[in-house]
Amino acid sequence: MGPRGNYVHLGRGGVYYRKYLSAPSSQPTNASHAVVPFELSELGTPVASADAAALHDATSEGLLHEIQEKQRKIRLAPLAAILSCLLVVAMMVAKVPLWLPLAAIPLLVCIHVYLAHTDYESKLVVLNYDLDSDARTRYVYLLNALQSLATSARLWRVTSQQGFVDRKYNAGAETVLQRKPMLVRQAAPAHVQTQLAVWSLGLGDQTLYFFPDRILVYQGKEVGAVSYAGLSLELRQTRFIEDGSVPSDTQIIDQTWQYVNKKGGPDRRFSNNRQLPIVLYAEMAIRSGSGLNMLLQSSDLKKAMTFKAGLDRYIGSSTGRAGYTNGAEVIEDANL
Repeated sequence: MGPRGNYVHLGRGGVYYRKYLSAPSSQPTNASHAVVPFELSELGTPVASADAAALHDATSEGLLHEIQEKQRKIRLAPLAAILSCLLVVAMMVAKVPLWLPLAAIPLLVCIHVYLAHTDYESKLVVLNYDLDSDARTRYVYLLNALQSLATSARLWRVTSQQGFVDRKYNAGAETVLQRKPMLVRQAAPAHVQTQLAVWSLGLGDQTLYFFPDRILVYQGKEVGAVSYAGLSLELRQTRFIEDGSVPSDTQIIDQTWQYVNKKGGPDRRFSNNRQLPIVLYAEMAIRSGSGLNMLLQSSDLKKAMTFKAGLDRYIGSSTGRAGYTNGAEVIEDANL
């Protein structure tokens, strides 16, 4: 991609950042980060994560600042296109000679093309990664773990949870979760050019991009960074009453009713009382010391375990902690 942008080296000596035509000095990213243990939010409160602007990676503030500034820049080409259309319409309404708007259109198109190119260059961030053989192997292992999670039939982000509900009207459940579908796919952030494969977690208001040196968190025009050293993941299996379609890769372990009586059987007062399956889902809590806080669900427990094993292994290699996770410890959690 040519001698431009930012260069990141990952190897046994640590992580080093260098910007093209900048001073040759660089700083290793071996700073320690506190890992906050996972705790479920209090019932009745939303499962919220810190805003992207509050997430900082202190080892590479310069690069993060550049990404933030370019992400906030306003694109001029769409504004110019709107103004050009209004100008042509105004000339037609004013009944000016036809040759005048016809002559103006090519000029306006040229201006739009120029501004589009200018927008692209002004917002572009180039990240060149240099991974030694060991770092490349570990990163491929992380990508495979993300790809495994992406093949789950259904993935959700838990946005809030409410407890102390009336079990009779909630299929016997003690906790009601609000969920939104999430998307795991291979995609780099807009206006970021890199030669590596990058996977992302689309969580609605936030999108996480897994780079070799950090996780970039995009939220609107704000961008934050989370170090792998400050990341923790906890996996548990949970019994879930599914009132929608059952994913193809989910295990059905029991049945219940939409309206239950005190003994757990069907409430005969409701004529439209349908039977609901109880399935086994994987529940993943991802947190960081800088404020990242996510609660995710996967329809496939084995694929979630593969994802946890891959992320734990990468976190361990990034922080220098001894040992790799070959499997994922699963905590059994019954919410019914």
